[in-house]
Amino acid sequence: MKKDVTFSIIVCAYNVEDYIERAIESINNQNFIDYEIIIVNDGSTDNTYAKIKKIKLKNNRIKIINNRKNIGLGASRNIAVDKAKGKYVLYLDSDDTIYNEDTLNKVNNIIENEAPDLIYMGVQYIGGSNKQYIPNAENSTREARIACDMHFAVSSKCFKRQFLLNKNISFLTDTYYEDMLYSIQCTILAPKITYGTFPFYNYYRNREGSIMSTPSIRRCTDMYKIMDYIMGLYEMTPDKYKPYLMSFIKNETNSITNRMDIILEAIKNHSNAPVLPKRDYKFIRQVEVEQYDANQNYIS
Repeated sequence: MKKDVTFSIIVCAYNVEDYIERAIESINNQNFIDYEIIIVNDGSTDNTYAKIKKIKLKNNRIKIINNRKNIGLGASRNIAVDKAKGKYVLYLDSDDTIYNEDTLNKVNNIIENEAPDLIYMGVQYIGGSNKQYIPNAENSTREARIACDMHFAVSSKCFKRQFLLNKNISFLTDTYYEDMLYSIQCTILAPKITYGTFPFYNYYRNREGSIMSTPSIRRCTDMYKIMDYIMGLYEMTPDKYKPYLMSFIKNETNSITNRMDIILEAIKNHSNAPVLPKRDYKFIRQVEVEQYDANQNYIS
């Protein structure tokens, strides 16, 4: 395989022996073939690693990173980006699939025409409503994506690797909701953004044993933890976009109690946590802030 490729497709796998072949097959079936696949086995205790090694025998575009112990999704992705050779980085969860065989062709056409740093793409839900979420001119402005990303999952985006390196962007480790922070930070910092009006991947909802279907107290505490980091993005945000970041922070903070209730109810009932309600926040306009002068007088 040549040294540099267009795409590095990163797939992190933990105890997904029943799904990993389906995910990799959806990449192998692509009409566009200038890519590498980096599979990170994150300390699986089932037959996932054995299946990955078997899959590699059929495709010399595959690289395997084998974590001896489970270090988590964020840390595993960071290792893979460091090892990647692709001009652009794509993330695919190990229990999902690329939408269809022409998807990488469509992404590459955008790259050839626009050379962006960040591409927003759509997602096809499998299960539940089976709804598609597709980017358009209205929901893919920088303002709209900061105020409320149409789909925070990093699998719905394509990232120029040099942009990630230049801005020192990496995943927060040892926490849930790392995609939200990563996506907002990239939206704030990417010099050039664009979108594609097609789904990139099929998202299979509520898989038994998946990270987001497993309720835990830590998922609740991490909601507040991730908001602390998102608030920390304020200083790096250009002034014209700060109201949109604050709007998201206000909306998300107000919704946390409802999201926690859903998780806590699942813990109480010893059941899987349902998919949390999709965010559809409206922009909150900044109220004019009164300034307080040195003489203890309010001035507008």
